[in-house]
Amino acid sequence: MNIRLTLFLCTSLFLLNGCVHSPIDAKKTGLKRADSSFSKNAATQLTDKDIFGNETTLAVSEEDIQAAINGDKFRVPLSSSVILVQSGSHAPEMTMQQEIGKYYQVSTFSGIPDRQKPLTCNTVKTEEGDAVLSENMNYMQALRYIAAKGQQKAVIVYWDTLQTGRYDTTTKTTLWADYHGETLSDSASLRYLIRFALVDVASGEWATWTPVNYEYNVLQPQTGKIPLTETQIGQLKQKTYAAVVKDLVNRYQ
Repeated sequence: MNIRLTLFLCTSLFLLNGCVHSPIDAKKTGLKRADSSFSKNAATQLTDKDIFGNETTLAVSEEDIQAAINGDKFRVPLSSSVILVQSGSHAPEMTMQQEIGKYYQVSTFSGIPDRQKPLTCNTVKTEEGDAVLSENMNYMQALRYIAAKGQQKAVIVYWDTLQTGRYDTTTKTTLWADYHGETLSDSASLRYLIRFALVDVASGEWATWTPVNYEYNVLQPQTGKIPLTETQIGQLKQKTYAAVVKDLVNRYQ
């Protein structure tokens, strides 16, 4: 590979990584990536650092905040071409693909990051001077590069968690816990929690949104304990996905 081609690829990587779009982005260089505790399985789930980089650990100035406030409002127009990613899954569930596909042109990609790939930032000597060859600082930058090659407008990532609820007669509230395949008591409630992150491919600007939680009393009072069936889970997902995708589109179109 000749020197000019090497420099061109280096420059392209910097542009795709979004370093030129915001002063705060420049501060991310060289910072280490850390996992968040949002996911149940940190080895396979996408973390906030994978999606947003190191913005939660940067020294943010008042000018940075004002620049963000005055920036353009995040939009994903109807019929846009997007990449859909489900955290922790090799491909998004078909039900979600079908719901998103009602409004956007959907391509999919894995939501399992490569934790084996080392994070490096190397400087190489060339005849024209030093050139920095940098690997992707987070998983989203890799997704943006893939989306740019495919002419997609945005990357939409979602996290999902199935929970069961038990009514506490003492506190008069429903206590929720993640579902792990256990048998349920009678009159159990279910809910499917969804969180979205939307990233503009061209600029790297992003938005996050957590829709209203939809709760369902799908189990009728019975005697003893009963297993949760795949049919009940599928019905819950269908209702939840249809509702939250409609809300998402109305919010960001």
